[in-house]
Order: sequence, then C-alpha cells, then structure tokens
Amino acid sequence: MISKKIKPVTIGVIALFSLLGCKQEVKPEIESKETNKQTEVVEKSDIFYHYSIWHAFVNKIFEGDITAAEVKANGDIGLGSYNLLDGELIMLDGKLYQAKEDGSVITPTDDTKVVYANATFFDTDDSFELGEIADYETLRKHINEKLETKNMFYAFKIHGEFTKIKCGGLHKQEKPFKDGLDVLIPNRPIFERENFSGTMVSFFCPEFIGDINASGYHLHFVSDDETFAGHVMEFEAKSLRVEIDQIHEYKFVLPQTKEYKNVGFDKAFQYKKQ
Repeated sequence: MISKKIKPVTIGVIALFSLLGCKQEVKPEIESKETNKQTEVVEKSDIFYHYSIWHAFVNKIFEGDITAAEVKANGDIGLGSYNLLDGELIMLDGKLYQAKEDGSVITPTDDTKVVYANATFFDTDDSFELGEIADYETLRKHINEKLETKNMFYAFKIHGEFTKIKCGGLHKQEKPFKDGLDVLIPNRPIFERENFSGTMVSFFCPEFIGDINASGYHLHFVSDDETFAGHVMEFEAKSLRVEIDQIHEYKFVLPQTKEYKNVGFDKAFQYKKQ
C-alpha cells in the first residue's frame, strides 16, 4: 500500500480546455542547499505532464511543436515518441534517450521535436522488491496489489536483471502519411536481448482517460549500458525493484500545429494497446 504524503489532492488538467475544471497547483519539493548559512529551496512540481493526444496517432498526427528540452523541463522520467515516429522516447533521471527502430539508442539534441510525451518529476511513495518474474502479466499483478486505488495516475521506475526482453519500435514515417497507429503497431519492428540489466519507465492511467492517453500500464525500457531501448512487449526478469509515485494532478497540453488543428478524429483505435 502506498504510504501517505503531504501533497495536493486536486486532479487538474491544464490545456486549451480543462478536463475536470480544476486549477493547477504546484507543490514545492522539499529539496534544499546550504549557501552562506541560508537555505535555497528548489521547487519541483508533482504533476503528470502530457503533450498531445493518444487518439491523434490513429489519425496520422506524427509531428509536434515541442522540443526535447521542453520535455525535460516538465519531468525527470518520461516516455513518448519523436516527430515522424523516429524513435521511442525514454527519459530516466533527467536524461532523454531516442530508441531507433532497430533498438539502438542515441541521445537527442535539445531542439529535437517531440510528437507525444508523458513526463513527471519522480517522487518515490512506495517501493518493493521482486524475485524471479516470468512475464509482464505477473509484474502487473504484483503492482496492482500495491496500488491504493486505480482512480489515480502513477509513475514507475522498475530496475532489475533481465533474462530476456522483447521491445518494439515504430518505422519512421515520411509525408504524405499513409497509415495511422492502428496499422503501424501490428507491423512494428521488434527486437530482443538477453541477460542484462536496465530500467523500465512506466505510467498508469485510469480507464476514464479514454482516447486522451493510453489507459492502464505503458512501459518503455532502457538498458544500463544505454545501448538498447524501446517499448516493452514481453520480458523475463531475475529480480526487480519497483518504485511507485502516485500523481494527483494532470497537465494536458495540445499541439499548436496546423495539422492538429485541422484533423478530424474520425478513426477509432481498434488495436489492443500493449
């Protein structure tokens, strides 16, 4: 069970429109530095930052107008995708990674454009250790037992020793865009690796999130040696440490691109999210 901590319990959605009609609150993180016997307080928000909309992917919106630097300004862990679907986005401890469609990893420049992102400043509320884990479903079962409620948002850092892992990417797209995410995901490139350590960065959204975000668990991965990364599909692990951050506020930012403003959200997402 997640231990209680002092932070606002308002669920806010800040966007061009308000999802729940609440105002944003920013909680100061209790970090300090001693400078000439004076205390300098460093503020850190406790908000789920979300750029663009899950449903836009299905309707071929593959270009955004924010940068990698803006993602880092809104969190120290995160996941998402870069413009033209050119690599899965993983952020861990403030560092951004770009997982290419063959599973290789590069470090994006601060001006690299991002089409979709989830991020937060991670603050551990609860943690636990697991031994041998046979599959993704077993991990979800263990985490579900620890969650106080599934009506809140969560972020996770899951580090461990992996026997094997299967990750997916997406093929880089070129204009004019032909297919939406419902077609691209079933045909995605898949890559595997065995016997190494790394971290899964994950978010959980309640079912009520609808087409705005991916409901349930969404996991991306980066290896400790920073040479392998992607969207988690399957894995087996020797041992895992799971850290959980419960999040009560939600900041939702919409793209300002011409393509987004003019798109009709006609196509529904049919492929099972995983």
